Amino acid sequence: MKNRRLFGAVAAAGVLLAGATFGAAPAAPKLPTVPALPDLKTPVATPPANAYQYSVMPAYVTGKTPAIAVINGERLSQRKFIHSLLLLNGMSLFQQWLQLTLLRQACAQAGLHVGPAQFKIQEQRVMRSLDKQGVPRQQRLAVLERILAQRGSNLLLFRIGLARAAYLEALARGHVHVTKQQIKQAYAFNYGPKLLVRDIEVANLVDAGTVRHLIMDQHKDVASVARQYSLNKQTAANGGLEIIPEHDPSLSPLFLQMALSLTKGELSAPIPLGKTYHLLWLKKTIPARDVALAAVKNKIKTKLRRVMELQWGQRKLAKLMAAANIKIYDPILNQQFQQIQTALHEQEQLMQAESKLHHDTTGVPATAP
Repeated sequence: MKNRRLFGAVAAAGVLLAGATFGAAPAAPKLPTVPALPDLKTPVATPPANAYQYSVMPAYVTGKTPAIAVINGERLSQRKFIHSLLLLNGMSLFQQWLQLTLLRQACAQAGLHVGPAQFKIQEQRVMRSLDKQGVPRQQRLAVLERILAQRGSNLLLFRIGLARAAYLEALARGHVHVTKQQIKQAYAFNYGPKLLVRDIEVANLVDAGTVRHLIMDQHKDVASVARQYSLNKQTAANGGLEIIPEHDPSLSPLFLQMALSLTKGELSAPIPLGKTYHLLWLKKTIPARDVALAAVKNKIKTKLRRVMELQWGQRKLAKLMAAANIKIYDPILNQQFQQIQTALHEQEQLMQAESKLHHDTTGVPATAP
């Protein structure tokens, strides 16, 4: 399952949606996508627990006290405006600055020079992606801004992401090695024939019988049953959806044989795998693409290495953050940061508990996505 997630990331990395058109603004423009930039998964910053003590309502000043603006003769407090921005958005920007600072320090310690030239390379990759989609050069920046706006972002934040990607890539270089087997598996995943199934993992045959009864007899929605009953919480969140390459040597022969025997809309018998059972429901078959491995080998290797480097870099960044000596002097920012650290600690404990439960139930160590 881990390999399929990795190769799925390769399929998504740097790939643009086909068929996007540009020119006169259509009623509902279909924009291309741009490569997702790495980000450390952290809880969303919220106002302090005792936020009722604070206010972001406008404050007014008189005399020589600095003002941010004057509206009909009333002077808006500059200090209160900055204070309000810090309360509302300060933690989000602080986390970006924190990550960039730690990565810059780590690169400097390793003797790696990363600066504006490397950031530009990251941006050029994005622009080349837009070029391949047929976006005119003079429109690339405007199109990128529209894409980012749809994501609730903007160019300023995007360029922070580009810098972070450059640092991560530099730190990971030399620590990741792509094997021939990984290239073959990635090729099979991306270009070979595949099955799109809903995979429901259960602990025993009794639970398997319950799932089968709900789907076959009561005609319950398969995705809803997967979300409710599957032990694999990662795929359960997506209704159990999994892509199974027809030629995947990493899969159990029995598992693959059962998957290949299904017809569309059919639910398999329980398939023993480790200490659990899997029920597969075939959603559709995906035919192979007429592309030779030799024609795309280097492309696959490059994308696979980039994804693996970013994954390595994010693990490195998490370690840097855990070991960092951080002192925050602003009381509001400090309180928000401590709340996030507490949430992260609780999240880590929960993940460890889920990993132990998965291991005790299946006999297989849980792997990070």
